[in-house]
Amino acid sequence: MIDGILLIDKEEGITSYDVIRKLKKILGKGFKMGHAGTLDPFATGLLIILFGKATKMMETFHTYEKTYTVCGVFGIATDTQDITGEVISKNETVVPKLEEINEIIEEKFIGNISQTPPAFSAKRVKGIRSYDLARKGEGVELKPKDIFISNFEILSYEYPKFTLRISCSTGTYVRTLVNDLGISLNAFATAEKLRRISIGDFNVSEVVLSTDIVEGKKEDVLKRVINV
Repeated sequence: MIDGILLIDKEEGITSYDVIRKLKKILGKGFKMGHAGTLDPFATGLLIILFGKATKMMETFHTYEKTYTVCGVFGIATDTQDITGEVISKNETVVPKLEEINEIIEEKFIGNISQTPPAFSAKRVKGIRSYDLARKGEGVELKPKDIFISNFEILSYEYPKFTLRISCSTGTYVRTLVNDLGISLNAFATAEKLRRISIGDFNVSEVVLSTDIVEGKKEDVLKRVINV
């Protein structure tokens, strides 16, 4: 048994549990593990794996602020609120000005706000994952949740593309923030790329690539575990 955490840079196209599954295959039986915050399959970046006694710290990690960079595009909205989904709305006639975007951000997207989770999410509805119901075309109605946004800034903007950096509380759906920003500007928007760069004081610059985990050996994984 080992106790500690492993910082992973999750690649695009796999789930957070896929990483755990790969680790279990490498490490073998007898290793208790979990993760401190899911990343969508299309997202990349910091995924913290907890081992042994560190799994008891999961709730503590959930209190830590998370920071993301997200690239998006104005003019379209999708059913998943990211580029992997089906386009459900278009509006390429509205071209938001940078000043307008900043005003909306200050007015509606800083501090304590209410957010409705997307239908394509892991939230459970009567014991069933919301995304399973959404994929079947069944109506999904999720309750709004209070979240906190400490930072929401535009890193670059050249219509229709933009890049944002967002620091927020656990449970925030960044792709929903992008979707809601588009709606607020009457322009529609969807997330194209999403990367988590930090959780609390833990940064993605300190990680091992998830692609390296697949080809790694047990001793290579164990020597990267950090005691907490």
